[in-house]
Amino acid sequence: MVGATLGKVGFVKECDLPALLNQNMWVIRSKDSNITDPRYLYYWFQLIVRETLHWASGSARAFVRRDDYRNLPFPAIEITTQRAIASILGSLDDKIELNRKINRTLEQMAAAIFKAWFVDFEPVRSKASGADSFPGMPQPVFDALPSTFADSELGPIPEGWEVKPLPDMIEVNPKRSLKKGERAPHLEMKNMPTQGHAPKAWGERPFGSGMKFNNGDTLVARITPCLENGKTAFVDFLDANQTGWGSTEYIVLRPIEPLPKAFAYCLARTTSFRDFAVQNMTGTSGRQRVSATALNHYELTKPLPQLAVAFGERIAPLFALIKAHMDESRTLAKTRDALLPKLLSGEIRIPQAEQLVEEIA
Repeated sequence: MVGATLGKVGFVKECDLPALLNQNMWVIRSKDSNITDPRYLYYWFQLIVRETLHWASGSARAFVRRDDYRNLPFPAIEITTQRAIASILGSLDDKIELNRKINRTLEQMAAAIFKAWFVDFEPVRSKASGADSFPGMPQPVFDALPSTFADSELGPIPEGWEVKPLPDMIEVNPKRSLKKGERAPHLEMKNMPTQGHAPKAWGERPFGSGMKFNNGDTLVARITPCLENGKTAFVDFLDANQTGWGSTEYIVLRPIEPLPKAFAYCLARTTSFRDFAVQNMTGTSGRQRVSATALNHYELTKPLPQLAVAFGERIAPLFALIKAHMDESRTLAKTRDALLPKLLSGEIRIPQAEQLVEEIA
């Protein structure tokens, strides 16, 4: 078990090893798993951390002394009860982890399709080689593709396709309406995902100053090190006709029809787009950022309208499934967090918790 950023706790599995820790992390280990169940210890320590963060001290960087935790009394609970509690809470975490892995695979599938169709032009290359179809592509769309390439400033592209600056295909920072002081969903930079399209969490607060966005928009962090770390999100968590807002350090992208909404997200995850953005950052060391106007010079090929539509139809189910998994994981996490103190304190009994988890599942 590891304590890293103040208040964060993680459980180390065999598949995580070997591993190294930095100087700001601790390891807490059960001396005998027949007396103290390791996963129960993990959940118990999570609760303890919540209750003891006020112990933190330090002017430049807050920390909690290790000796403060060494002196804490560990509850004497039967090992069978420990394991039962760990099993209940662990089943929720296991399902959350499974959803995360499935979503990662779905994201990889969407990225692979985007790369094949719009970066490597695999269907056109396949047709040029004499193929009469391409896996996963509707036949009428494949039939409409050219079978030859032409030179361009980006290299060989399908015959008849054009190279266009990004704003010709994707709106950059489109106008959105939100009144000053109006309460609206708010996405903090710390909750922007570095992998996957879904934010970890969001809240609600009165609109002050920041970038506004709607469902179907893609958010890209434009400041260092968030840009280099890959902080990018696809907005699909708002209610219908709702406008959200967030950091002034976001760039908002919105594809122009017939490009599907997720086109901008898939583009923003490509190496070429991110490299271009990083190379066009300006400012003082540690506060560099890429301007929205710099994207005017990013060029890409404009696909056939029917290909764009087919791409949207192909990946829409993937994104819908990712969203469903994320919604489920948030419900599971809320249930786990609510059960944690009640199970450890004995406020709720194991059979009750098992029934609740079963109903949710």
